[in-house]
Amino acid sequence: MKSIALWTAALALVGAASAGFAPDSMTYATPYATPVVEKPSAADAGTFHGLLSLAESLPPSSSLKVLWTHGMCTHPSSWVDDRMRRLVASIGGTAQTLSVRPVGSHGAALRTDRVTLQSTTIDVTFLTWSALTAPYKAALTYDHSKRHGGDFPYARATLNGELKRGLINDCMTDVVVYGGPNGVNIRHAAQEAVCDAMGGRVEAMTCKFPPGGSPAALALVTESLGSKLIFDAILEVWTAAEKSADRTAVGRVATGLAATRMMYMVANQLPLLDAAGTETAGALWDASPRQPATRSNTRDVFDLFSRARRTAARTIEPVTVVAFSDPNDLLSYRIVPGHFDGNLKDFRVVNVMVSNDKTYFDYVERPDTAHCGYTWNPHVFGMLAKGYDADKALPSVSGLPDDGCPSFAALH
Repeated sequence: MKSIALWTAALALVGAASAGFAPDSMTYATPYATPVVEKPSAADAGTFHGLLSLAESLPPSSSLKVLWTHGMCTHPSSWVDDRMRRLVASIGGTAQTLSVRPVGSHGAALRTDRVTLQSTTIDVTFLTWSALTAPYKAALTYDHSKRHGGDFPYARATLNGELKRGLINDCMTDVVVYGGPNGVNIRHAAQEAVCDAMGGRVEAMTCKFPPGGSPAALALVTESLGSKLIFDAILEVWTAAEKSADRTAVGRVATGLAATRMMYMVANQLPLLDAAGTETAGALWDASPRQPATRSNTRDVFDLFSRARRTAARTIEPVTVVAFSDPNDLLSYRIVPGHFDGNLKDFRVVNVMVSNDKTYFDYVERPDTAHCGYTWNPHVFGMLAKGYDADKALPSVSGLPDDGCPSFAALH
């Protein structure tokens, strides 16, 4: 009962603040308005490349390739336009769309935009997959209140109704669909996106790599559930190569994967979603209890990165993994050394703690903006775009609009 009372008070505070009824005297703080960067070690201050500095570090004739995917909650195609506007505002240059093509036949798409700067170019491929879960969300609209176009005939508190419609029926449905057999179209789309990012092309459900097709450098930007999509896809592409009759397949996948230099995880959910395991369909009845897994998908994928680097025999610096987390984001997790399965020499992990909104009375932060407020956090986008130097001022991008959480009207 005490926990229920505390949550009731917290929601009342958040509801009042979001509705504009909070008094000016309400006590609040933003503890990580200036982000805190965890040092990877005592000898490593945590300096890391942003997309711009990584691109500028490459040979003049080389181009940086970026794979970027969204997470849960409905994201229309305009999501790509938003991210490109923010990226260009952060690093300058001019942008143009190079290609837009469907992935599968159910509405997922890959769009590639190029940012041209004075000394380099950055090619960003965005995977948009919200259309793949739209039918399952449509099946739940009957549960919306009449003022939201549904048929729910009973009294439901306004805040609870918004949480049900936004957090559960829109956002959590993505997680449920992806984790089960109905998520196969999402998994196929992510596999094609990963194949494309590594310089390959899907033919007959197989990732084919032309000689010399891998990028000079690859960066991954994953938002929320997107980290799980991309990591699962990497496992599938590698496994398919191992099963291929083509003995050069593994080497070509390894070369493409070894091109990865940076991972930027925004509201990373891998540690939570690893609990689902990898078996989703066709499992046989087993009368004996299953022991908890001793490994996770996250460890398996990081292990693949290490194997790929050895197979490709590329002498390059460790992959830097940057995980942005608001401690009050209920759906975000840090990356820690235990996730690397002993392959620490191949990775640097830099956790960045941020505050995406105010914390009231040291008690509650709005859960919606805590989770989806990273992209309008001026320091998060500044560091993603320009990097971080422990000896210099934190980069910050001013003028980024707060567009609100996508289809997540929970507390508005």
